[in-house]
Amino acid sequence: MTLYTVLGMGLVFVGMVLVVNGVWLLGIGSDRDVAVLNSLVGGLLLLIALWWAFGGDASEGTPFNAAGVLLFSFTYLWVGVNAWRSEADQRAFGWYCIMVTFLAIPTGWLVWQLGDVGLASLWWIWAVLWAAFWLMLGIQKTEYTKPIAWYTALVGIATGAAGYMMAAGFWPWA
Repeated sequence: MTLYTVLGMGLVFVGMVLVVNGVWLLGIGSDRDVAVLNSLVGGLLLLIALWWAFGGDASEGTPFNAAGVLLFSFTYLWVGVNAWRSEADQRAFGWYCIMVTFLAIPTGWLVWQLGDVGLASLWWIWAVLWAAFWLMLGIQKTEYTKPIAWYTALVGIATGAAGYMMAAGFWPWA
C-alpha cells in the first residue's frame, strides 16, 4: 500500500469522527456513543502511526508522517476517554489543541513545499479547527460552541472527501 492510500483510509475515518463530533457539539448524540467512535478512530490512527514509524521496508511512511498522524490519534483517544467519563472540564485537552495548532501550521508549509497543495490546505484547515477547540475548551469561550460545531462538521466532510480520493488513488498531488 502506498503512503497516500493508507493516509486516505485514515482520513476517511477522521472525516466521519469530525462530523459526528460536530453534531455532538450541537447537543445531538450521547457521550458514550461519541466515545466509541473517537476511541476506534484514535486506535486506527495509532496503528497507522506505529506502522509508519516502525514498519521498516513494509511501510512507505516515515517518523515525520507518523508524528503527524499521532497528533490526530491522541486527539481522538483523548476525546473518547473524556466523552466516556462525561468529563466537563476539558481545559487540558484545549491546551493540547493549541500546541497541535502550532505544529500543524509549519507542517502545512512543509507539505506545500513538497508540492501537495491539497494536503497542505488540509493541514491549515485542521490548524484552524484545533485553534477553535483551544478557544472553546482551553480558555472556555463557550459562546462560540455552535459555530465551532458547524465548522467541525464541515471540516469532517472535506477531510472525508479528501481521504476517499487518496484511498481510491485519485488524489491529484500524490
